[in-house]
Amino acid sequence: MASTQPLTATATLSSGNTQDVTSETSWVSDNEAVATVSAAGIVTAVAVGNATVTGTYQGLTGTCAVTVSDPAEGLAVTPANASLDLSE
Repeated sequence: MASTQPLTATATLSSGNTQDVTSETSWVSDNEAVATVSAAGIVTAVAVGNATVTGTYQGLTGTCAVTVSDPAEGLAVTPANASLDLSE
């Protein structure tokens, strides 16, 4: 899993066409202790938890739910060997 994620803001115009407005969008995270977002829409993980990133363009808003996790990278099982006796 990456520690950064770029977001894209796409506006739907009155004509029905769409336009990438990422660079014209204002970005904000509601929990900067978990994830920050740059002016370019790049989300960066800070700590485990949840945040909502909101993009605003011409009074319109869109959101992205962000979950930051700390996944396991390995697993140890002990003991490595077990000997059992079957007895009544």
